Amino acid sequence: MKLCKLLGMSALAIMLIVVVGCERKITTEGDGDTQFTDCFTCHGDEGVLLAARGEWQNSIHASGTSVDYTNRGGRDCTQCHNHQGFLEYVETGAVSAPYNNVSAIHCFTCHAPHERGDLSLRVDDAYTLKNGEVFDHNEANLCANCHHANYNVEVIADNQPISNRFGPHHGPQADLLIGTGGYEFDGEDYGSTLHASEENLANGCIGCHMGNPEAHDGYMIGGHSFNMVDEESGENLAGVCEGCHDMDEVEGFDYDGRQSQVDSLLDTLGTLLYEYGIVDDEFVALTDTVADGDAAGALYNFVLVEEDRSHGIHNPQYITDLLETSIAYMESALITKKMVAERYRPLAAH
Repeated sequence: MKLCKLLGMSALAIMLIVVVGCERKITTEGDGDTQFTDCFTCHGDEGVLLAARGEWQNSIHASGTSVDYTNRGGRDCTQCHNHQGFLEYVETGAVSAPYNNVSAIHCFTCHAPHERGDLSLRVDDAYTLKNGEVFDHNEANLCANCHHANYNVEVIADNQPISNRFGPHHGPQADLLIGTGGYEFDGEDYGSTLHASEENLANGCIGCHMGNPEAHDGYMIGGHSFNMVDEESGENLAGVCEGCHDMDEVEGFDYDGRQSQVDSLLDTLGTLLYEYGIVDDEFVALTDTVADGDAAGALYNFVLVEEDRSHGIHNPQYITDLLETSIAYMESALITKKMVAERYRPLAAH
């Protein structure tokens, strides 16, 4: 009987809405630059949010994958791994405690249209990296709040403890874009290809990852998907490079063979680190204490470039220099290690 009454009341409410109509107020208050004169500018059938939402649904942000890590490492993780933690971090500079119920990174993580009356970013201030260098590339500064090395490489020293989590964490892109954050060996020179320079892409990450220079089907690449490649179809946004590079003979992003070069250097360095005994055969760091701080620095550079995931594109010159100097050092360190082993090898029994 109670269920019948509830169903009857619901049906009556729906009929009243249909007959009488919904008096939904649309505010037009605000200053001239930030007001919405009509909510349906965004929320209507032709609203500007439809394409952005379609793209975002194909992003890693939307997958909810990062939410799995919310409570694994406590406060430092939650500031980037979910919506609630990021908002508290942006507003206060810290996160007070892990959250029990969280949501994935979504539209309102980066934008606050219902508070501000526009689609401006929540934060676009220059971001200071762990080593003190400043990342300042306009709207890309928002990205740098999470996509930065979570470790100050300058603290690496002799008797350095390492584990399978040793390194910059999973997002050192901001550091490498501006040519910093790697372990630099004394006496070596390090160049930089500033893809995020004012002359090139003033908005850093956004200039490429949100670019749509070519017509394509669906929402798999560019825009708010932030994807450069559709893993299923192979379609990519290599067209964003054509403003500076001749891409006619290149499929994908391996311009001038730089990605292939970086992958080869990574493999060489990983093999040397394995022979030295500080990574396993999958090139994952072992839990140990490394007496030689420079060897630990070479390991750091390996993880840094691998976790960047651009195969060198974010800063070809700096990344190549980091790998080549690391390889040179490890080759020398292996020779020294073998000489020491030979010197102290017990004499064979006669």
